[in-house]
Amino acid sequence: MINLKEKPFYLDDKGCEWVKNTLAGMDDKAKVGQLFCEILWDRPGSEPESLFDFIEPGGVMYRPFPGKKMHEFSKRLQAKAKIPLLVACNLERGGSGGNGGLTDGTYVSSPMGCAATDDPQTAYELATVACREGGAGGVNWTFEPIIDIDMNPENPITNVRTYGSNPDRIIKMAKGYMKACAEHEVVTTIKHFPGDGVDYRDQHLMSSINSLSAEEWHKTYGRVYQELIDFGAPTVMCAHIRQPALAREVNPDIKDEDILPGSLSKELMQGVLRKQMGFNGLIVTDATQMVGFTCSMDRAKAVPTAIEHGADMFLFTINQKEDVGYMLDGLQNGLLSQERLDEAVTRILALKASIHLHDKAPVPDDSALDCLRCKEHIAIAERAADRSITLVKNKQPLLPLDPAKTPKIKLIQITNERLPESGWLPEIELFKQLLEKEGFTVSYFKDGKYPDVDFSLSDFKKETDLVIYFANMKVGSNQTTIRITWDDFLGESSPKYVHDLPYLFLSFSNPYHLVDVPMVKTYINAYTCNEYTVRAMVEKLMGRSDFKGTSPVDPFAGLWDTKL
Repeated sequence: MINLKEKPFYLDDKGCEWVKNTLAGMDDKAKVGQLFCEILWDRPGSEPESLFDFIEPGGVMYRPFPGKKMHEFSKRLQAKAKIPLLVACNLERGGSGGNGGLTDGTYVSSPMGCAATDDPQTAYELATVACREGGAGGVNWTFEPIIDIDMNPENPITNVRTYGSNPDRIIKMAKGYMKACAEHEVVTTIKHFPGDGVDYRDQHLMSSINSLSAEEWHKTYGRVYQELIDFGAPTVMCAHIRQPALAREVNPDIKDEDILPGSLSKELMQGVLRKQMGFNGLIVTDATQMVGFTCSMDRAKAVPTAIEHGADMFLFTINQKEDVGYMLDGLQNGLLSQERLDEAVTRILALKASIHLHDKAPVPDDSALDCLRCKEHIAIAERAADRSITLVKNKQPLLPLDPAKTPKIKLIQITNERLPESGWLPEIELFKQLLEKEGFTVSYFKDGKYPDVDFSLSDFKKETDLVIYFANMKVGSNQTTIRITWDDFLGESSPKYVHDLPYLFLSFSNPYHLVDVPMVKTYINAYTCNEYTVRAMVEKLMGRSDFKGTSPVDPFAGLWDTKL
């Protein structure tokens, strides 16, 4: 029996009655529809009403959208829905940035940038921006905070999306984020259970492994999850990550081949989350188009099994008609029990009632969009940038920069981003302009004859007093590494002449680049690639602002030579 008056729902009598009466008025197809949270892309011809072709879903998640269009679509979606929708978005970096949010919102910081300030107020302020700007577009559910522990520097997906590798810092930053969201009645989600960041592989591409022992897990990931569940986390996202030791702790007789990822595992969802941790809130799967889910079980079985084994919402469909059919077939053939269906829908309705979707307008007036990139939000982003940038390594007499000492700068761009026609990121163009305003002569490494077969070190030294790397190796899904790949096999763009010239390396994303450039003597992490970090970086390079950040991870990646 689910107690709707207790954590995390805290429903009053009116809310409990709405849940009870709504559930009683639904047939099985309507209940099945509530299980699905669909996805909406900003693509030509995309119409939000198409999500209602075969069901009325329980929720929808936006990919990046302009604020005005998101607001319009939210109005249309909620008008179409008989039961108010949960409207989700990835708001990990404020109102914009990363892989979610509003394209015209305020990009405050990456989670790791927040953590580098070592102040939960930064996470609170970022979440305030996220809730105001996302809420203006109709969002009432954020798939944050990410509470993975970045234990493995080689992991291509956790990295700056996390609050780092220290469980205590992760807990306090996540609480700051959750506190702001609770104040704005925006549902939060802690993820990716049972925890990413141990494996060096990406669960988007396979069912990856959290290989910690049960004892190690409980001391690290388990402690983080328990603290935040006790703090009132309303939803947990179960990922396509297996945790063999935990599965065996719950079921000692389980065979290796029967160990399933969190999104399908009865042992992890019911045995650990529900029974061991006492979680009473909603469990949602991670995106079920991901390989980590689809490779674990045939889809006709996996769709109903995810709910039967403990999930309450099923994130996205590959083909709505097919996936809904699999869920209904599962209900009919016994793969999904009526008891689990009713329990899941009860939690979905209770979550909606907990933020008063049953008794208030689900989308604000469009005047709420006035907050997008407002002065207050920009000031929050500027504060985060100023307080996060971290001087990791400084073993040469280079800083502060001085145009009288190093007047000629060669700038080298390192990125995996899709580039505009100019070939240069807007942020590096801004960085170049700001340095030029300081009196430096700045050119890109590839502007002239370098590199080519006639390279002359003596000529290069005459033309260059300082080489600066501007690195933005974006963290994202469906890639196997965020390591540096040099332009040619001899690495002419690499810092190979550190004994001939000073080199300065600036990373605006991945904090572990010293793995590939251990010879660099001055190295700085900014964690976030936006206008605000670029401007703050120049202020610090010129000595007008102190470096205030403290690294949330080991930027030396445990290697001896990276510290030299």
